[in-house]
Amino acid sequence: MNKYTYRILAASVVMALTFGVGAEAKGEKTRTTTDPSITQKAFDAQMKQASPDKTVNFNNMLMTQNLGDALTNAAAPEASSLDIDLRGAVSTAIRNNRDITIADLQRKEAEADVSAAAAAKNPSVGYSWQGNQFKTRVVSTRGDMNNRSYSQGVNVSMPIWTGGNLEGQINRARYAKNVADLTYYKTEADTKLSAVKAYYGYLENIKLADVQAMSVNDYASHLNNVQQQFDAGIVAKLDVLTSSTSLANAKQRKIAADNARDIAEANLNNIMRIPMNTKLNPLDKDFPEPAFDITMDQAIAMAEKYRWELIQSDYNVRIANEALRIAKSGYMPTVSVGGGYSWDSAALSKVDKDDWALLGKISWSIWDGGSTQAAVKKAKEGVKVAQEQLLQAKESVELEVRQDYLNVLSYKEQIRATEAAVAQAEEAYKIATVRYSSGVGINLDVLDAELQLNTARTNYITALYNYNISLATLEHAMGIPAVIHPEFASPLNQAGK
Repeated sequence: MNKYTYRILAASVVMALTFGVGAEAKGEKTRTTTDPSITQKAFDAQMKQASPDKTVNFNNMLMTQNLGDALTNAAAPEASSLDIDLRGAVSTAIRNNRDITIADLQRKEAEADVSAAAAAKNPSVGYSWQGNQFKTRVVSTRGDMNNRSYSQGVNVSMPIWTGGNLEGQINRARYAKNVADLTYYKTEADTKLSAVKAYYGYLENIKLADVQAMSVNDYASHLNNVQQQFDAGIVAKLDVLTSSTSLANAKQRKIAADNARDIAEANLNNIMRIPMNTKLNPLDKDFPEPAFDITMDQAIAMAEKYRWELIQSDYNVRIANEALRIAKSGYMPTVSVGGGYSWDSAALSKVDKDDWALLGKISWSIWDGGSTQAAVKKAKEGVKVAQEQLLQAKESVELEVRQDYLNVLSYKEQIRATEAAVAQAEEAYKIATVRYSSGVGINLDVLDAELQLNTARTNYITALYNYNISLATLEHAMGIPAVIHPEFASPLNQAGK
């Protein structure tokens, strides 16, 4: 190779390096205002779109005469009844939930990804067969001769060193499998919390409907008393009218409460994925009042150790570090070995035992135009993003636990306060009723006392509901699993000791 050739090669390398460095993307300066030309293009494109004529349906399909053949004569499925308690509702919901099934299938997909990544380190075996036919013109005979050639080979290759690329791919797949497992556990816990809310929501609406029924009975009894006194000429017509209006309003509230109860029942059936028209019979007639004696620091410590999002964020940091490792492997050489047999015949049986080869290969990309450098830079930023997301998740979880913990304390105090208010309101209603019957009190006192009693009963039920829901929400915030899987049963048992 002469000096001129060396100069040309050197100049080419310098130009390639120069262009590679110059190709590092700096990006356009970010605008802080809208681009009118883009907006105008969007308007122009919209104007060119043809809008098809659409006939709007103004027929009231809820009217029987307009239904016509739109409905079939198929009978609705017969409703069944089911005795249910909280444990049964949660177990049924977790057993039937589709999101849990999907999360479990995604775990298996992630597990297959681990196997696929690990398989890249195994030897690979290949076989090839090739046959060619070509014509050769023979001058002496002035004709053509058909010639055939064959080649076969069996090759084995195995990577020895990839600069950490394969190891990074395998570890990243393993961490992704861990994330998929945690998603599965979290989905179970989310389903449990939804089922608890739905069950207690149904129980709450049952008791609220009972409160409104009691209110209707109280107003009806009072109206009967007022009517009798009016017939005797003791009270004015105004008392009858106001009492009748209060009774009518109470009936309205009862209708709404009954409807809310039925909706809550359908919602619980939906959470459990059983027929919507199933008639549920809750075995719990009253709200429980579970004991609560852990400290806020204990709750936060539990969440920081077992909360799914925090563990997932931890794995995401590891995944980001493996991505950085994979990117840096572009700087490193790769080493592989291989070997095989090859023979020039059409038959498999004519193997030439002496025609074998052992190969060793070293490959090293000296300059790739800056692609590896850019990939490493991106991966480093990815690690920083994952670390920030981990810290963000930690702060969010702590705030959530603190809020849920304080809510538990608040609702626990509200139970005692509303319980006392109910007793006081019941006493006030009795006094107002006796005073009115004796001609001492006025009608407005009785109506106000009944309204206060109805409010106190409602607040008491709501406080009991909120307390039980806040306990379930705090349990969820602390990362307590819904199903005790073998892989984390022991650590949880140790934490409880």
